[in-house]
Amino acid sequence: MDLYSGYSLPRRELQVPVRLAQSVVEHYFPTPAVRFGKAVSEAVMSDTMISSTVEDYLKAFLRMEDRNEKASTSSVARHLSVADASVTDMLRKLQKAGLLEYKPYYGATLTPKGRKVALRILRRHRLLELFLHQVMGFGWEQVHDEAEKLEHVVSDFFVERIDALLGYPDKDPHGEAIPDAHGFRMQEAHICLVDAEPGEYTVRQVTNDKPDFLAYIEKESLTPGTIFVLVERAPFEGPLKLLIRGKKAPQYLGVEASKSIHVMPFGQPEPEKPKRQRRTKVAPFPSSENSVEGSPPLQKRNRPSPARPRRSG
Repeated sequence: MDLYSGYSLPRRELQVPVRLAQSVVEHYFPTPAVRFGKAVSEAVMSDTMISSTVEDYLKAFLRMEDRNEKASTSSVARHLSVADASVTDMLRKLQKAGLLEYKPYYGATLTPKGRKVALRILRRHRLLELFLHQVMGFGWEQVHDEAEKLEHVVSDFFVERIDALLGYPDKDPHGEAIPDAHGFRMQEAHICLVDAEPGEYTVRQVTNDKPDFLAYIEKESLTPGTIFVLVERAPFEGPLKLLIRGKKAPQYLGVEASKSIHVMPFGQPEPEKPKRQRRTKVAPFPSSENSVEGSPPLQKRNRPSPARPRRSG
């Protein structure tokens, strides 16, 4: 890969700082393995410099806890698409850093410190998903992969501005709860569709983030907010017969797909939303009359007026 591509400066002017940086790294970390190992260890031990890999692991543990899944080595490896040996090595590092409680053959759980980091990155991810969907016009099946890339590089200030711009939302495009700035999430008593009895329901959440699955669910009109009647369940794990409000013909949904859809009985009142505390350091949206629509308001600074020169008598 060309290290100089994308820069506007001539290569000659970039060669000196790039070579200097490379020589410093190679002096202190002589081999790639040592450089990687030490970087991961230092990133895990620091609250202010946690690597994207560590954040992905902690977020995976939090999501597995939400789904009541045991965080074993094999399940984590399957969730993150990595080797079991890599997971075992990372679990030991995270335990040493105080982010996990890990016992071989018994799985791992987040410590309060680890859960705080996991909630922070989960908040970033879901706010970015909603921003990409509502503001940038991405499809709800496209936002997950894009948010995975952005969540590790945007600043906290940028995330807070997105939160204000979107009106302090509590759900992402898939209906999953967005933690607030203090780590609080609205928890609802969802029912997994595969376990629901015949009756009328509202789709509240879709937990499978694979693009092809989300595209299929959207095609079947089963996005969050959809009201439908579960007419019957075929025996021997057969499909579910659904009648969606506004449609005359029934449609059928397989058992495997229904495991990723969470519903609530229609008409059941939603839990009251607590008032969110807005940070005073973040300028509020919407913008003022003098600013461009959709842009943050301009901050006026009180500057002392220049002193007038005195007239000589």
